Formats: sequence, structure tokens, C-alpha cells
Amino acid sequence: MSFELYKIIFLTILKFCFISSTLLASVDQDCLNSSFYIKNINVDLTKESINEARFQAEQKSKLIGFKRLTNRLMIEGIKLNSNKMEIFSLVDYLKINKEANSDKRYLANFDVCFNRSLVINFFRKNKLQYAETYREPIAVLPIFKGPRGYVLWDEKDNWYLNWENKLKIIDGLVKLKLAKGNFSLNRILTANDLLKSNKDQINKLIINEKTNALILVVAEPMLMRDGKTYLSTYGKFYNKSGKLQSTIYRNSIPLKRTSSFYNVDKTLLEREVSNMIKSIETNWKKNNLIDTRIYNEVDLIIPITKIKSTTLKKKLLFNDKSINVNSTSGFKDKGFLKIQNEIIFYNKITKNTFENIKRSSFNSSKKLKYEKNTSVIQNDTGVWPKILKILEKLPFVIEVKIISITNSKGRIIVKFMGNKKTFFHAIYEKKLNFKDLNSQQYILTN
Repeated sequence: MSFELYKIIFLTILKFCFISSTLLASVDQDCLNSSFYIKNINVDLTKESINEARFQAEQKSKLIGFKRLTNRLMIEGIKLNSNKMEIFSLVDYLKINKEANSDKRYLANFDVCFNRSLVINFFRKNKLQYAETYREPIAVLPIFKGPRGYVLWDEKDNWYLNWENKLKIIDGLVKLKLAKGNFSLNRILTANDLLKSNKDQINKLIINEKTNALILVVAEPMLMRDGKTYLSTYGKFYNKSGKLQSTIYRNSIPLKRTSSFYNVDKTLLEREVSNMIKSIETNWKKNNLIDTRIYNEVDLIIPITKIKSTTLKKKLLFNDKSINVNSTSGFKDKGFLKIQNEIIFYNKITKNTFENIKRSSFNSSKKLKYEKNTSVIQNDTGVWPKILKILEKLPFVIEVKIISITNSKGRIIVKFMGNKKTFFHAIYEKKLNFKDLNSQQYILTN
């Protein structure tokens, strides 16, 4: 077994413990880049004294933060039975962004960092399902179809304005960004072509927005044959290549007056924007739901591809200080080689030799002589630690256990909370694709 493989196993076993202070207002890594950091909480309180007002404001910000946290991570409708002190204990630290006060009044803007481990333990104790994986940004393009035709890229259009304003303040796991296009692109893109799912045009728009997907959100007042009017809304989801994947939302709302056909109520449009965003968020959470009541495991095979191979140019004897080969092209400047069952270290390379060699590394089997044309190989183990790191960082993973490593593959068992569908959906988002190998094991295909 090579030095790289031993090193990988050692680093996997070795764990570092970090102690985070609950007193300092520095931004913890868990909060800076995670779904457990709640920002921009405004509190305004008046009490008998400024000290009391400040204390109550801090406590109130924690409660508001916890409500926003559970709305972000959990599917709406779950009621939490917990007391205030239990919620306060889940807070890592409170960050004051700005504050102002008089003798009895205190105004402040807070960020709240919740302790991820404590919150997850809280969910486990209460047997609650949650999601915490962020979705890569999706571009959103609003299209309004009125009596006079399609409205696209119009910043005065109420449908467009509602989306623009709402996307600035959403606080969920799905990152939505308003598609802006550009001057040349907007001249050639038409609403009609987009709604007909013109793959090339949609692909150009997605590339321009630097996302991996696009949602066309459409609102259209419709006059039916019975004389009644409705507001029809729907969303079409397109993947990175511009292909239509699904209709993710559809609704039809009766309008109160026929005249509303020409002037749709702004409040109704705003409510539909909120409903569509909620539907997108809910679907994402359902696909990434971590069920703390279920414990599962998968058996994964990670292929280790061969970097390079060559052959001995002449015999290698037991006391040689260098290895003569046909070519060292493509080999690392220093590293480990394998000749049959022996691991050999070298720290210098020339066009046809490996220099300053150390034989029989890691007590590997050594021969007194290797004949000319014997195979010399070097394996690529770089993908292995990267995949281990990705898997270990998944929020629902409990343990990543190495079972075995050979020259051609590594085998690991991953223990996690939830079902396998959630697991494979999450790692697919991390650009890891596995296929069913034999109904018991799954093998990496990319």
C-alpha cells in the first residue's frame, strides 16, 4: 500500500475539535456560510430602563431568529413545543450590527448564530424532519401576458416589480436571482419563443445569468367563455442545457371584476409571487428532507484511476540507487511507485530515471531483482480525499468509515440520517454521480 493511501487513512481517522466561544461576536464558519445564521433582525423596545430594554431586545431577537430558522429549515405546518430558555440555549452568539437608544427605548439590528449541533440534537430529540442544504442559484424571469401582449424586462410592470422586491428579501434554502439579461440578448429574446421552450435561447439566458437553471414565472389574466375572468399563474423549470424539466407551479384565481382583466390587483400579484416562492422552497426541502427518526447506510465504491505506467529499461537490483525506465513522462516530481508488490519512494526525477530511491516502503514485499520490461505504475489517489471531505460535510452524515483501499478502488460505508433518495439527491448536487452496482453497492461514475 502506497504512502498516499496510508496518509489518506490517517487523515480520515484524525479529527480536530474546535471550541467556539459564545461570547465573541466574530462570525463563526458555521454561521458565515450556513443555513444556521439568521441576519437582519430589527427590534425596537421601550421599558422602564435602558438596561431592561436592551436585555429584552436581545432575548426577543433570539426568538425571532429561531422562528425564521425553523421556517427556513422545516416544512411549514410543524409546530414546535419548546420553552424560551431551551431556544436561548441553542444560540451560539448574538451580533449587533447597529443600535440606538434613549433613556428607556432601545433600537437595534441583530444577526443570530445558532449552534448547528445543538439545533440538530433538538430536532432529533423532538423527532423532527428538516433540510439545511442550499440549492445553487436559479435565475427567475417574470413574464406578464396582458390584453396588449407580453410584457418582458419592463421595470414598471407590477408582476416584474413584485418579483424584484420579493427576491431581495427571501431567506430560504433556494437562492433565486432575478434574470437581468443584457442589451444584445434582450433584443433577440422574445417571450413567445421562451414560452415555446426554445432551448437555444433559454440556454443563452442561463449562461448569461451564470446559473444552472431558469424558471419562467408567468402571470396571465384570462377571460373565459362564461364571461368570468381569472388570473392564471404558472412556473416552468429549465435545466442548464435549456431543456424544459417540469411545470413547478400552476394556479387559477377568480378576479372580482371584469375590469380586473385590464388592471390586476397589485396585492393579488404580490400574494402569487409569495405562493410561487413558497412552492419552490417546499419542493426543494421535500427532496432534501432529513428524517432524524431514520438511520441508514450505503456501501460506496470509489475507483482509483491509474495516473501513469512505464516499464523497466534495465534490470533493477537490490542495491541500486535509481530506477531506469523507458520514460518518466506524466509521473510526479517525487512520490511513490509500485513494482509488483513493492512500494518504492523517490524524490527526484529525470527523463528516464527515478532517483534517490528508498526500497520496500511501508514494509512492502521486496525482491532482489526485477527483470527488464517489468511494469512500473503510479496511481491517482487525489479524488479519494476530496470525496471523503464532501461526504463528511453533508449535514445528515453521521459517519464515513473506510472499509478497504486497493490499487484500483476504495470502499467506504456512509452512515446517515434519512432515506437513500435524500442522500443521493444531496450528493448529486455536489456533482457526485453514483450508479447501482449490484443492489448492495453503489459506484462513482464521474
